[in-house]
Amino acid sequence: MFSFRRKTTLIAISLILAAGLSFLQYRYFKSLAESDRKIQVIVATSDIEAGESVEAKLGLKTIPHSAYVKEMYLPSEKVTGYAKVDISAGSYILKNMVSAEKVPVVEEGMRRVTIGVNLTSSLAGKIRPGDVVDVGWVPKDQKEASKIIAEKVVIFDVVNKMGEDTTKKEEKKNQYEKESKIPAVVTIIVTPEQAVAIKDYETRGSLFLMGY
Repeated sequence: MFSFRRKTTLIAISLILAAGLSFLQYRYFKSLAESDRKIQVIVATSDIEAGESVEAKLGLKTIPHSAYVKEMYLPSEKVTGYAKVDISAGSYILKNMVSAEKVPVVEEGMRRVTIGVNLTSSLAGKIRPGDVVDVGWVPKDQKEASKIIAEKVVIFDVVNKMGEDTTKKEEKKNQYEKESKIPAVVTIIVTPEQAVAIKDYETRGSLFLMGY
């Protein structure tokens, strides 16, 4: 009787071990199959220049699922907008490469320069990349007259005091959201000569933007 129970116990243990081994093998081979699974992502079919619409130059590329990152676009996702940077043919289109709004482009011979602003000097903060403005100057003393020092310049970027994009949509509202929308630094596109002059004027007075 004792021998029978012992055999039964050993058989039960063997069955449990076999089932566990089978399960582990199943999980192992399943993970291998998933890692080898192929998916399609969106790539550039030809060179795309910064500021250019991406919609007409998109195609699909098949890659291993293990190579996929969440910044890539899948075929089910609609890709519209403008390239923030130059994108080479065959490159993956990443979400941080595309802007829904038209992107200001620094043309050959032009330069970017930053100036400090506040809520008052930046048209109450109602400025966005791509806007065209004039730059005005008010001297620290009254020995010189206030004047316009640059006309019809394009705004390249607007950030707050934390260096964050003021036009970026907040995922969650919080008590600091309003403050994050106040511009602290504006980058504008100008000629090299204008850039030098603007920074010189900034040290001798206050700059402000004038909108159209």
